[in-house]
Amino acid sequence: MSFDVLPVTNATTADDSRRVVRRSHGLRTLGLTLGGLMVATVLYRRGVPASAWVMLGVYALAWPHVAWLVLRRSSEPVALDQRFFICDAAMGGVWIALMQFSLLPSMLLATMFAITLIALDGRWLLLRGLVIQAVACCVAAVANGLSFSPANDTVEVLASLPLLVIFPMTLGAIMRGLARRVRIQNRQLLRMSSIDSLSGLLNRKHWEDAVTAVMLRHCCEDAVMLLIDIDQFKHINDQHGHTAGDEVIRHVGAIIRGSLREGDLAGRYGGDEFAVVLCGIDMHAAATVAERIRSGAACSLFERAPGLHCTLSIGLARSPAAANSTREWVKDADAALYRAKLAGRNRFVIAN
Repeated sequence: MSFDVLPVTNATTADDSRRVVRRSHGLRTLGLTLGGLMVATVLYRRGVPASAWVMLGVYALAWPHVAWLVLRRSSEPVALDQRFFICDAAMGGVWIALMQFSLLPSMLLATMFAITLIALDGRWLLLRGLVIQAVACCVAAVANGLSFSPANDTVEVLASLPLLVIFPMTLGAIMRGLARRVRIQNRQLLRMSSIDSLSGLLNRKHWEDAVTAVMLRHCCEDAVMLLIDIDQFKHINDQHGHTAGDEVIRHVGAIIRGSLREGDLAGRYGGDEFAVVLCGIDMHAAATVAERIRSGAACSLFERAPGLHCTLSIGLARSPAAANSTREWVKDADAALYRAKLAGRNRFVIAN
């Protein structure tokens, strides 16, 4: 008789393991308290010998805390707690037999065990637990003289209500919290997979996908693309080291992020290239943004390379007429970027 639901069965970090142990302790304590009240009432009504009372008291009051102490010191608490739960399943069968198969309490114990087993590890643990529970129940029933009295009186029904109501509500609240945590983690994983870790901008694939999506929805009919290149980046790496080069990329990424409005799209297009789509903007305003980015980089100071001077070349291009011409748009911006480099770098050029 224990209902220690551990929906996360493969903890990968020490924090995960501690969280699983805490959840197990709380739910096992709650389940044994509520279930112990129910079983104790039925045993009293059925005149079960005092030895069963002693066993119930030790099990319900001491076992959750003993299990918690053991799990805290285990290197594999989740796997160990599943083994503990197999023992709990066997004890559940014993209580069902000692209650002389009292209908509502017995069905409630079996149902709560089934829910817990499924939450722990799916159908395989459910099958194992139910088989062991059935075997333990048969052995205890034989030892108890095969006593069978399924009828319930009002007192036994009332004693069953706390377990019937409180435990499922608690389990539902925990599962809701776990589902919310999973949603948050999924969003974080999605963000991690789409964001370039060095610049803090979208990586190339997700940037291209985002631009294609807004073009197909005609969300950026009046838009300008900026293709930005760090001038002489290889020379920066060779002279100041790759650590300084990484700092430059981080810094340029921060400048670009600080220049964006809601709805603009910025990504790291290549090693030292960045791409930005400014939505709902004319070329004059886009040129102002480009100059802000260029001048921000030119005035930057770098902690790891005090003598480093960083400049940017930027090509600007209007959005194409066709909604599926992302490549042509990039090609136009790249041509303008090439002209900015030919003109001496550290400038922006608008595509023809």
